[in-house]
Amino acid sequence: MKQSERPGFLISRLAYLFRLRVEDLLANNDSELSAEESALLMVLVESGQPLRRGEFAEIMMRDKTTITRQIDGLEAKGLVRRKRDPSDGRAFLISPTPKGTRQVSKILPDAEALRQRLKQGLTPEEWAIGMKAMSQMKDNLMASESNE
Repeated sequence: MKQSERPGFLISRLAYLFRLRVEDLLANNDSELSAEESALLMVLVESGQPLRRGEFAEIMMRDKTTITRQIDGLEAKGLVRRKRDPSDGRAFLISPTPKGTRQVSKILPDAEALRQRLKQGLTPEEWAIGMKAMSQMKDNLMASESNE
């Protein structure tokens, strides 16, 4: 098997190239966000509802400590706010501030263009199959991790 046909190599290269494009997108929009912050803020804005730290950790596949540090950074920049969860006084709900929503709105057109660029040369069916395959591979690795 050639190096370029190995799944780990392709996945790693795709992730690396995508991250570079996201960093370019942020720089071109004079954004103060890092790639990680932009992903977290975009997830929050696109969810349309406040999220708990644990939900972020699950969605972003990061540990809670890392998510807390990233939320702290976004909060310090005035992009998110924390509010006690009325259903659980120990937990906090994180929601975007108007400034955070504006940051996402500012980069969203270029982010959508990047998403479309990923789809170039693929039919809608091929795209759907690729997304399903990547999701299944992620689930397979997560399941194997919990079985160990």
